[in-house]
Amino acid sequence: MKWLTIEDIKKQLRIEPGFTDEDMLLESYGEAAEDTLLNYLNRPYQDIIEHYGKVPLPLVQASLMLVDVSYQHRSPVSVTNISLVPYTFDLLVKPYMRLTSPDESEVQTVTLGSDVKIEFTAELPDDLTLSDIDFSGKVLNADMKDESVDFNKSDCIELEGGVNYVVMVDSDDLGIGTLMLKLTVMIPDTDYQSGTRKQVVNINPHIKIVG
Repeated sequence: MKWLTIEDIKKQLRIEPGFTDEDMLLESYGEAAEDTLLNYLNRPYQDIIEHYGKVPLPLVQASLMLVDVSYQHRSPVSVTNISLVPYTFDLLVKPYMRLTSPDESEVQTVTLGSDVKIEFTAELPDDLTLSDIDFSGKVLNADMKDESVDFNKSDCIELEGGVNYVVMVDSDDLGIGTLMLKLTVMIPDTDYQSGTRKQVVNINPHIKIVG
């Protein structure tokens, strides 16, 4: 297994650590869950490690949910099993999914030296919109990982309805390449002492800076 362990799986399934009769079965479920999740995310394992340093905890939890479903139903782990996992599975994995590359005709090109206007939104739980919560973000150059611009909600322009926002950045601060936006939203959650939990949303604005 790439990131799951037998200990993690037994804890998830409430199996006593000393019970080893099903270890081989559990390991096969773990390996299949990892592969299924990577396919669902549309990104390889090395890509995740390169971007985050390790497998993020939400993806570990999502993998264990797949193992749990397959163990309870005694069925192979597959993409079809994802329909059986709780709604929270989607919330866990969505921020880490790789978006399908759009056709070149759908990509907006901006000449280096120009200001860049990026309109964005985020799909949030409980019918929340971005106007209801606090958020911050980072505009990144996907081709030059050291180049990025940070921003706060106060730096953005709220569009009518509060669903969409716009942030303006200088292309000189990002360089030539394809832009990505990483949004950090604070979701109200009474289970946390602070009253909110942090959720990261990756957004492809379909903008490319050219020379």
